[in-house]
Amino acid sequence: MTSATSVTPIFTAVLLLLVTLLAINVSALRIRLKISLGDGGNKTLGKAIRAHANALEHCVPFILLLLFREQQAGCTRELVAIGAAFVLARVAHAAGMLGGPFGLRRLGASLTIVLELWLTLALLRSALA
Repeated sequence: MTSATSVTPIFTAVLLLLVTLLAINVSALRIRLKISLGDGGNKTLGKAIRAHANALEHCVPFILLLLFREQQAGCTRELVAIGAAFVLARVAHAAGMLGGPFGLRRLGASLTIVLELWLTLALLRSALA
């Protein structure tokens, strides 16, 4: 990839597609279970709501971090790798929250935090250099 290529829009689209799919899952469960507000005490719906919210809580700040880092350093292989790893982390976390193995959720959460910290520190290092 050259520095003229921008990957932030691609990762933004993929991550927001994940958020949208998780929102559709919540809506489908609400319709099927006839629960319009909250989770109605239904654990499956509660998990779906949290999976959606958690994805949104992490994807939006990550997208901003990615955008700012790309503005600083251009499109690098490191940036592409971080973006791809973040997408995988978020998919793993959502799968783990929605009934997959807990280890998948834990792996996704850990990798998410590591990548967010990595980008945050890279931004600070470049900004303060």
